Amino acid sequence: MTFVPVIPLLPLIIGAVVLLVIRMVALYRILVRTGPGRYRRVVARWSGLTLAILFIVMAALRPGFDNDQASQSIQLNGAKSDQNVNVFFVVDRSVNSRVEDYGDGKSRMSGIRADIGALIDEYSHARFGLISFASKAGTDWPLSDDAWSLHSMVKGLSPYTLVTPDAMYQADAFAARDVLRSKVEEATRLFPGSTNVVFYLGEGAPGSRVPNTSFDLPAGAVAGGAVLGYGSVAGGPIPLGWSNGNKVYAGDPGGGAALNSSIDEGRLKEVASQLGVPYFHRESAQPVSGVVPVIEAKDQHNDVATTLKLIDRWELYWIFALLAVLLVLAEIVATIREYRRNRMSRRDAW
Repeated sequence: MTFVPVIPLLPLIIGAVVLLVIRMVALYRILVRTGPGRYRRVVARWSGLTLAILFIVMAALRPGFDNDQASQSIQLNGAKSDQNVNVFFVVDRSVNSRVEDYGDGKSRMSGIRADIGALIDEYSHARFGLISFASKAGTDWPLSDDAWSLHSMVKGLSPYTLVTPDAMYQADAFAARDVLRSKVEEATRLFPGSTNVVFYLGEGAPGSRVPNTSFDLPAGAVAGGAVLGYGSVAGGPIPLGWSNGNKVYAGDPGGGAALNSSIDEGRLKEVASQLGVPYFHRESAQPVSGVVPVIEAKDQHNDVATTLKLIDRWELYWIFALLAVLLVLAEIVATIREYRRNRMSRRDAW
């Protein structure tokens, strides 16, 4: 059995130890106040919830078995040479992606979703990670070869909803630099000999008042990819929602005038230059194949067939996650029953 933690191992272990200490303290305090004859029931419920926490920690460790298949000779060529490729999507989920100037009145995010889905299909054997950003960045999808589940997640991808009135000014086109660097370095360490591909999808944080920085990735860390831009030069207002049947748009917090968000291709080209990949402006219904780079696999030698040992992985995290859910549901049921029983007892006392 091998483990591929969704977060670094040390913070995961520290978190698990802290939770166990908290649970032990809670057990002591409960037992002190528990009357004779009820210890067994109390300890059973405590054990169930504590076990659920341990199962969640086990799921976060992503246990599994590597199934070594027989070596086979395969022809490596271009983007389809993805047997040992890590594909990272860096996605702008700021309020700018709400603007409806993509295609026939569609939001920019709709184009981003469509292109990510098509790119996943282009790399049928790769591992995928998804990083989202606005003013800050975070990992929405840890590196995994579960393309089927990623497709489902991407279909529901949307701009951030809980934002400040000045969210447009706080958007940072370079916010993902630290997270991306960390994930690329981690992928290189976990999968020796792998190739990293980065697709940056966004609008360039138009109107941002955040100073530009730099991605500053190690030399050779990114073997290919592209920066994909969405939106028009004319731009459009930023939808906030609906009020009395009318769509409401964002206004300037200082003056109240409607904000207009247009694509900033200059900043997007700067991002592309820092990542060492080309820039493409995307339009509705454009095939994504034109932006897929030709990846020179590290084991490739002038179109000569190379023998690779493909390794399949049987994931077990879902078993522990399911067990944790069942235990939590059991605790919820027990809590509801106890609440109803106590309520009935109080009524009888009256």
